[in-house]
Amino acid sequence: MPLTTAARSRTIRNPDSGSMPAGIAPRDATQYRQIAATRMPTAQRRPREPLQTTSAPLQTRSQLGFAKMLEAGRALIEESGNLDDLSITDIVERAGTSIGAFYRRFDNKDTFFDVVQERVIAEGLDNVREALTSDAVWQSNEAGAIADAVIQLYLRAFRRNRGLYHASLLRASQRKSTWDAIRHSNDEVQGLIVPKLVDALALGAGPKAERAALEFEVLAALQLVLGMLVNSVLNDPGPLSLTSRRLAPYLQRQFRRCLDLPAA
Repeated sequence: MPLTTAARSRTIRNPDSGSMPAGIAPRDATQYRQIAATRMPTAQRRPREPLQTTSAPLQTRSQLGFAKMLEAGRALIEESGNLDDLSITDIVERAGTSIGAFYRRFDNKDTFFDVVQERVIAEGLDNVREALTSDAVWQSNEAGAIADAVIQLYLRAFRRNRGLYHASLLRASQRKSTWDAIRHSNDEVQGLIVPKLVDALALGAGPKAERAALEFEVLAALQLVLGMLVNSVLNDPGPLSLTSRRLAPYLQRQFRRCLDLPAA
């Protein structure tokens, strides 16, 4: 039996998939195919965009806020020289962060101070290593010049970190580990610089020089120097303050005398 127009329209195949929708006459099939060909399937027409994750930007902002708080805290510690005077509110205001951001990173001021001090210690050790490789005096084998460089190295560190050292010394009365961290870092520094000075001294003293005896003289002389610097930070008794222009030449002169080196 002949098919009606409506029946024929229902049996025409969709050029993409399935039957031609009912109601599309054969004469309209060509037009339908042209329209269908210009249309991508829904899944292809609007491909799913990868989800934009916010973890990376948030992490970057968090790291930036962390660095700003450490920088602000270090500046405030240098200004006050006392952890008791350090305010969390002052830290976050100077850093441009918030109280909540502070406590997401640190339990309290003590934890914060420990992190700041660790950063300062690491920075100081990096400065020493850089000086040993970049300053020609450390490769010169001239004992007097190396002795002077040792004093300059320590004096720069104490002047740069006077407030932090003062706060650490005060805090050490309640928490001994505070100053222990700085003391241990000084052991590392001396492990780098003392052998170079001892080598230069041994070279000038001749083959009969005992290295152990020379090392003792260097360490004992450094103990005198560091004792004076610590006392200047903690008490500033005078007549030589840590900022005095006369301090460096005075210490260099005394250090040379302890090591039986000629004056500069």
